[in-house]
Amino acid sequence: MSTAPLLEVAGLSCRFGGLVALHEVSLTVREGEIFGLIGPNGAGKTTLFNVISALTPPSSGRVLWRGQAIPHSRPDQLSRLGLARTFQNLRLFDSLSVRDNVLVGLHRFAASPLAAGLLGSATVRRRQRQLEQRALELLALVGLAEEAQLPAASLPYGERRRLEIARALATEPRLLLLDEPAAGMNPAEKNDLCGLIRTIRDHFDLTVMIIEHHVPLMMRLCDRLAVLNFGERIALGSPAAVRHDPRVIEAYLGSAR
Repeated sequence: MSTAPLLEVAGLSCRFGGLVALHEVSLTVREGEIFGLIGPNGAGKTTLFNVISALTPPSSGRVLWRGQAIPHSRPDQLSRLGLARTFQNLRLFDSLSVRDNVLVGLHRFAASPLAAGLLGSATVRRRQRQLEQRALELLALVGLAEEAQLPAASLPYGERRRLEIARALATEPRLLLLDEPAAGMNPAEKNDLCGLIRTIRDHFDLTVMIIEHHVPLMMRLCDRLAVLNFGERIALGSPAAVRHDPRVIEAYLGSAR
């Protein structure tokens, strides 16, 4: 794992009227690590993800990608830069097949001259077959190869979460943001998810940044953790250091004792 920062958040604040969702939050995410973001409900975790992924403009501060400021532009431009995310609330195309949901993530690799596309040239057909094969490979990686032709709506909840991860991987990201991927999963599914996240990190040489309420899972999974509370970063470090930080204990339990 490299010690170079892939992503840096510098003095980031975000206000909605009189509500301060984030207040001067700073952190770095190193290439190749699994970086966790935890904190009580309303701490500002998803707001931070939304600012990083250009869905919400910051009030002040900067987001840097490999040392360069990220323009607060369209999410599709960030996808080309190498950033992908999943959402707390699933955003699948339920009427499409499992395979076609992943093909949506691959669509930017299918670009071809308009005339060739309209004529259905051999080049276009060959490229389409390649993308379909790539979609099946990604589904196999997340354990959904046998469900490729089923409607996405027919999958149980845990498999729908895996499908969303496969679709995000289809964009070939360098940084994958996962917003509560274990939400609604049973203990066995959460354990499997830990293994899957490590597998995709190693397989694709990815950096992963993850929000999750299940603290024991995060302690097992993450290389480092940041803790937010009322929009402020109150702790940053290894799981062991964060676990024993009095400010973290107080944020979760209401008392440092």
